[in-house]
Amino acid sequence: MKGKCGRVLLIGVLLFWGLFSVNAQDMTDEGLKKWVSQFSSLHLLTTNDDASYAAVTKSYMGNVDTVLVFSHNRKNPVDTLVGYTISRSFVTNTHLFASGVGKARLVNVKTGKRLDYSSVRNAGVIKGKGQYYVVDRKKMLTVYDLEGDVLYRADAVDKVVGDEHKMVLVRSSSDGRSSIVVWDGQKGDIIYTSGLSIDKIELMPLGRYLSIRETEVKSDTRSIKILDCLTGMLTSPQELQNIPERVVKVTEVENGKSFLVTAETQIPVPETPIVKLWYGTAKELRFTKNGKTKYRFWYLTDSFKKITELPMDRFEVFTPLNNSRYLWAFSNKEAFDYVHANPRYDMFLYDTQLKTYTLIYPQAAEIFGSADGRYAMSFDRKKKIWKLFDLQDQKMTGIKGADLRNPVFSLDGRQLFFSGKTDLYCFDLKTGVLKSLDISKDAEVVVMDKQVVMGFTHLETKFNTVTVDTAKPLRLQLYNSVQSVTSVLEWNGDKAVVLIPETDRRVRKVIFGRKGKNKSGFSIEENFNLPDGLYSISGFTKNRKLIYQTNPQDSVAAKLKVEVVHYRNSSGVPLKGILTYPVDYDPSREYPMVVRVYQLQSSASSHYISADVAQDGFSKRLLIEKGYFVFQPDIVFDHRGTGVSSLDCVNKALDALEGHSSIDFSKVGLMGHSMGGYETNFIATQSKRFAAYISGSSVANTVQAYFSYNTLFEVPDYARYEHGQFEMNVPYSENRELYDRNNPVNYVQNVNAPVLLWAGCKDTNVVPEQTEAFYVGLLRNRKPVVALHYRDQSHSLGFMTPETFDLNRRVIAWWDYFLKGSEDVEWIRKEMISY
Repeated sequence: MKGKCGRVLLIGVLLFWGLFSVNAQDMTDEGLKKWVSQFSSLHLLTTNDDASYAAVTKSYMGNVDTVLVFSHNRKNPVDTLVGYTISRSFVTNTHLFASGVGKARLVNVKTGKRLDYSSVRNAGVIKGKGQYYVVDRKKMLTVYDLEGDVLYRADAVDKVVGDEHKMVLVRSSSDGRSSIVVWDGQKGDIIYTSGLSIDKIELMPLGRYLSIRETEVKSDTRSIKILDCLTGMLTSPQELQNIPERVVKVTEVENGKSFLVTAETQIPVPETPIVKLWYGTAKELRFTKNGKTKYRFWYLTDSFKKITELPMDRFEVFTPLNNSRYLWAFSNKEAFDYVHANPRYDMFLYDTQLKTYTLIYPQAAEIFGSADGRYAMSFDRKKKIWKLFDLQDQKMTGIKGADLRNPVFSLDGRQLFFSGKTDLYCFDLKTGVLKSLDISKDAEVVVMDKQVVMGFTHLETKFNTVTVDTAKPLRLQLYNSVQSVTSVLEWNGDKAVVLIPETDRRVRKVIFGRKGKNKSGFSIEENFNLPDGLYSISGFTKNRKLIYQTNPQDSVAAKLKVEVVHYRNSSGVPLKGILTYPVDYDPSREYPMVVRVYQLQSSASSHYISADVAQDGFSKRLLIEKGYFVFQPDIVFDHRGTGVSSLDCVNKALDALEGHSSIDFSKVGLMGHSMGGYETNFIATQSKRFAAYISGSSVANTVQAYFSYNTLFEVPDYARYEHGQFEMNVPYSENRELYDRNNPVNYVQNVNAPVLLWAGCKDTNVVPEQTEAFYVGLLRNRKPVVALHYRDQSHSLGFMTPETFDLNRRVIAWWDYFLKGSEDVEWIRKEMISY
């Protein structure tokens, strides 16, 4: 097989011409690069406090180096900053500070005045003081006011951290000593001096406490100290001195009432012995590839008077969730025989006072917490309910609603909000009553202004505090999936104010002013035929005006046409498909069509169709410019199994198009990658509606894959089938017939149209042997097939790589040959000449 993986098929060099439209002669690497490089998009929108100015990054394919600054009342940028993309923030409502590699700039966005700095090593702002700082390559730190006047200087600066009100820096001296200085906006005071090397400082979230990590070079050990920046009190527990672990972290709990100190040691994977022992009772397969992390924990409580090393005899992991008395504890050993693709653990609550453990959430992976640390919540996937635990009253409450998602606690700890398939729901934490807020009867409602504090993460576990301030009106985004429209409202409990009326555009990002009644803001929006645009929003008048449009050169965009096709599968589930028309569509003509499958795709109906050289070979813009319809039907899985369900959905989707006079239904191709490749393989064995197929990185033998070990995720692959992406929801041993009925290779003899297969030889997600299995099945049954094995690539072929260009050329050539009759493609003709 290694020899085959080394043989990547090549095609001749072709010429490129035409700026924005690609035809069969434009497909060289350089030609495609030139084509896509002219298309840009907008990202990383930020505004000043009252949203009177906005800064946004403009990026091209492989090039992100331009920041544009805008105001509401002009379409041209107030300023353009090239190369300042490392950091940027508004110091005041009229001053933007940005840094790039080796440089920084302060811009007065109102007057246009600039102050530039070169030879920059580090830079940042002290927003609450209206100041900024620059550290040059000689480690000289300088603090400036908004006029560029020097306020403070310090040399030999190694590290800088800070918040809106102060800056903390580490200075080293020639005698090997280190000192920590706090600049409060007026003066710089030394608050700590050490004879050791200070290799890390971290300001805790509230800005009062500073954790200090020092290294003793000779012994290669680390010591942890916690400094109160307000009182100057230094806490240096003996237990936290001379720790051998290289990674030591400090987590503030419940506003400084306690601290959890974590020391980590990475245990490497041992060298491969002559024989490996794999046990049937193995509980740590997930660590066989990258090794595992061994933890030690200390808990510092009672105003720094008490420190306890947590016991590790039962649980390997402890983590806080904003409650100083209780910690969450779990064992990172697999408890459920790897049935789930992402691990789930029995989550225990550890009482640091009574030293007791209580199982709260069996088989959980994610826990949400309230701001006051009183409530924790997790979703029980088995019972399909949310479980809310009151740590104060030690009481569990079930909240029914399988469709409830996106939980958000109110900052005052009184309410809990959920998005539903329609509307926004509120659970009263005092009364235990869940009610609909009647904001919308047909749209999902999502809280926009929520604050997420990320907690401990280990092997896909998440412990996050998610809150919203209900003292202010809630800004809500509504999405009607049936009509594919989005809107934004401001809701104050009994009244909703429309900020963005319903639009069929995709609202990628929206920011409003953070001051009281200010309802102005900016948004980034797009549609399938409308490139990214920056819009000015006035909530009082509901006006939204375009102030900057990307890709004005894209004259083709206005010609693009997309239709959302509605249909139902045999079980009556309502589904949608995206039908994209060929460029320069003529209703009097017939066109071939490419159907692309991959589960749910209809949410992309409002995505701008940009130039793209896709890593999986599906470049929609290329296809429609070359005269193809492109159809992307939704697929859902049910009790019939993954393949049978896919076939049914695609058949019903094609049935919904039957009356379309411009589609040549004798010239329809089907393609997919990964899961879409599996769907393509199965449909190819069952359908006679397609003239050709393309399948990439795909499963062909589900039974073999079920009983395989996935070296990418370090788990048996049956997890992917039982409760993962394939949604079979039953083990093979309990329903062999279901698995066999949905196994493409079982029916490979029924394929009746040519198949193009491709795989990356380094793919450890879907191993290339799966592609080879389908190839061998087609070969044995004398079915036309060409297989591409890309020697140096994996599941996808990489960003703008030679292999990606090669695949995109071959995809177009394949469709042109079988759907348009272009028979001069030698590498295809060589296979077909014998049939």
